[in-house]
Amino acid sequence: MVKLGFSVDNHFDVNRIDPDEAARRQAAYLLAHHYAVYINAGDSFNDFQKTLAYYHHLQQLVGAAVQIRFLAGNHDLVKGISYEEAQRPIDPLYLHEQALAVGDNTVIIGNNGWYDYTLAPQDLQQTADFAQWKRAYWIDSAIDQPVTDAERMARVLTTTRQALAANAGKRVLYVTHFVPTPAAMYYSPEHQWWQMATGMMGSAKLGVMLEQAQVAAVVFGHLHRRQAPLKRGGTTYYHQPMGYGLKRLNEWQTADWFHEWESTLVTLTA
Repeated sequence: MVKLGFSVDNHFDVNRIDPDEAARRQAAYLLAHHYAVYINAGDSFNDFQKTLAYYHHLQQLVGAAVQIRFLAGNHDLVKGISYEEAQRPIDPLYLHEQALAVGDNTVIIGNNGWYDYTLAPQDLQQTADFAQWKRAYWIDSAIDQPVTDAERMARVLTTTRQALAANAGKRVLYVTHFVPTPAAMYYSPEHQWWQMATGMMGSAKLGVMLEQAQVAAVVFGHLHRRQAPLKRGGTTYYHQPMGYGLKRLNEWQTADWFHEWESTLVTLTA
């Protein structure tokens, strides 16, 4: 049995967590609990170069005992990387558009993901200008992106389809940052800001594809709303973000970041 760990939305910088301490404590835990693979599904820092440095440090600390991989969430993409660079295999630890074989017949497919407004309420999909709203109010306006959101998401769907075809017959675990299914969403009609933000949560099209391919498990984040495993057909979705532990926005159950990381760590096997 190969033990696999997944985490998302650690937000070390926003949460004011010392990265050296975090790496040491995470490494010690992963080694003590005999994980063979650890994957972070995005939003570690608001700077890709800091995210990259962090996971290289973590890999050095665990050595050959644990394979470390990471994805870039929207926060990681705000600084330190161009759109073109983000789509390339620029580092061995970067799992975007890559596959990692584990165990006898299991493969982990990684993709940063994106959004196409299809998770927004139907009435807003028909009338709202999400691109304009994003430029005015959303952190992603700072991300280098020479294509539209729909075009960026179309690439996610194309490369995912190709990866699924290349691994047909295998047990597939899919890791992404953004929300892949409307079944995980929540809405608040009395809060128009949130209703618009739902357009930037992910894509309903991705979940349809993953379920049709009978992907065994999907790990994601971004929504910052911890949920019990959600089973749809033969596919189980895992959404356990660590999230923010701030006075102005507290999503933690305790004041201890390490407890929050440990309690939201998704463990699967191969």
